Amino acid sequence: TPTTLVCGDVSALHDLNGLYGLTSDLPSLSNAQSKLHSRVPLTTIIVNNGGGAIFSFLPIAKHGQDVGFEEFWGTPTKSISFRKWADAFGLPYRYANSFESFREAYRSSLLSGRPEIIEARVIDRSKNVDIHQRITSTAIQFVTKLVSETSSDECDLSLNTRINLPIKRYTNENISKGSNRSKTLLLIHGWMGDKSEWDLVGAELVKDLPHEWDIISIDLPGHGEAPYILSPIQQMMRTALSLNSFHENADFCSSGKFSIDAMAKAVCNSLQNDYGIKSLDAIAGYSLGGRIALAMNRLCLTNTDMNAPQQDNDNKLITKQTRLILLGANPGKLPFDDHTVKTESDNQRVRKDRLLAQSLLSSLYKTYLIPIGSDLSYLSKFVAKWYGNNLWGDLQERYPHKFKNMIYRRIMSLSERRHEIASVLYECSPPLNPIDDWKKVTPAKTLYIAGSLDKKYSFIGRLWEKSGGVNKYVEINDAGHALLVEQPREISSALVGFLKDARIANTLGTSKEISDEDANVVNDVKTDDKEKLDPAPRIQVGVMEFESFSITVGSYNAGIRGIGWGDSARIENELKSRSGFIISIASGDGMAVGVGEVSPLNGLHKESAEEAAHQLNAVKKFLSCDNSEKRPSFLAREILSMNGSLSRL
Repeated sequence: TPTTLVCGDVSALHDLNGLYGLTSDLPSLSNAQSKLHSRVPLTTIIVNNGGGAIFSFLPIAKHGQDVGFEEFWGTPTKSISFRKWADAFGLPYRYANSFESFREAYRSSLLSGRPEIIEARVIDRSKNVDIHQRITSTAIQFVTKLVSETSSDECDLSLNTRINLPIKRYTNENISKGSNRSKTLLLIHGWMGDKSEWDLVGAELVKDLPHEWDIISIDLPGHGEAPYILSPIQQMMRTALSLNSFHENADFCSSGKFSIDAMAKAVCNSLQNDYGIKSLDAIAGYSLGGRIALAMNRLCLTNTDMNAPQQDNDNKLITKQTRLILLGANPGKLPFDDHTVKTESDNQRVRKDRLLAQSLLSSLYKTYLIPIGSDLSYLSKFVAKWYGNNLWGDLQERYPHKFKNMIYRRIMSLSERRHEIASVLYECSPPLNPIDDWKKVTPAKTLYIAGSLDKKYSFIGRLWEKSGGVNKYVEINDAGHALLVEQPREISSALVGFLKDARIANTLGTSKEISDEDANVVNDVKTDDKEKLDPAPRIQVGVMEFESFSITVGSYNAGIRGIGWGDSARIENELKSRSGFIISIASGDGMAVGVGEVSPLNGLHKESAEEAAHQLNAVKKFLSCDNSEKRPSFLAREILSMNGSLSRL
């Protein structure tokens, strides 16, 4: 059977003696031609692109001769004649430098029934890299479009915000179905939750609010029973093709699939188009849901196009008469903060959210390789650590049963919609979204609620009330951030009292000026509705020590040759000893230590051992100063992940 062997030019050079196997039992080269027909009909195609082309795809290739690329990686083969090697073994040889000549040579070789060598001279290595990059780019564009296309069961939030979001109505069984409900209250859940998060509060509301109120909760995009933005099959395809990564330097939010504004538009359009709700008399949003409520308020009041004709003020879904209730929600950057400068804390926040989202996404990759029990164990630890944060006020100790139930619900949510929940986490990172939605609220129509154990948001609530930015701040005793779980009765009472208050029915009110003293205190607080784990805590350097060393290299009194770049790697350059420094660094609190080595090599590094010692002494002296604020700090986990963090310091 005719057989074909395809190999590169460098590979062929490494095993040229293998060609002898095709001629080894021939009695002599003089009568080889007659004997070849009885040998294996093997056609050997040598793809000659002038060296090791695969290395041209590596980042080091761009440095060229500065790092001796051709000598040590490119390994050019221009001086080798495969024709002469074929002649040496008495094997027929053909040369092809075009597709037409190769096709003819290959066809003839297969028909000959004998072993032959075909040297296919192809494009050079630099052109090969360029062509492969264009092919890869085209393939990625095609596949990305393929796995992003929507079907009847899916939706693309960035292109069409008219997604049918499931709702739940809370009704009193004693009220007849035909009862007229002239007012509507919308309840919006937080991150990782769903519309049922409001069940305990909703059960209380239907008992205490007048029958005219239509009380509904809704699933946000990416949560609960909302349609998939990408189907599970598409998510699996994107994961396998590494199209789901959250790159720090990529403008991921430009996709708009899960930004605050995209979800706010989706909620508004679904209420109007799918359920015929013409206006909202009140909105209550918890945590992330509060930020969605603020965005809905801004978008409606500013006539932002939401894929629907603009309406006059009387027919808007939300007007200045709509009452807004925010529960532990981020109001944005409050007054006297510089909104034009992206602070380092903002950058850190985006990095934290990106790392957390990437962590969830990475765990999704593993679900195809590990037992389901191992995945659930990871999710259980992730969620338990999340809710162990101070924001939640020791919820596990105060309400162990409620904590256990909440953990179970979150694990189930993540196991079903991990990709979308991770995307929401990143795209809703506060620095990537509008920061001044608080400006659009009507103070007289706004209520802010926080738990007394939630120090961050209770502090914000008190200051916001003091500034006149909200009508009232209600603090729920013995409650952390999980307000809907911990104190549903108290939350219902606060909502009912606010909604029944006739004194604010037709008042708008204005915010009073915030004093400089109040503003400074406000801006010192990180207004953040999704208190997250710190996956990459900054570690401040404390002290550094180093000690010199010197070792003998080589054996039998002979050193090592060929160390260095370019000319420095010549065989005449011999290295017999290696000297350098062992370095130990400890964090300021002594809880983290690191050990490293500095050992410059002549011909490889610019610094000498003496210069390295001088630099280390300068660093040690700097770290020994009394001013700890000047000592550097690092995101150690990012650096250890080798994601380029160290180069950005």
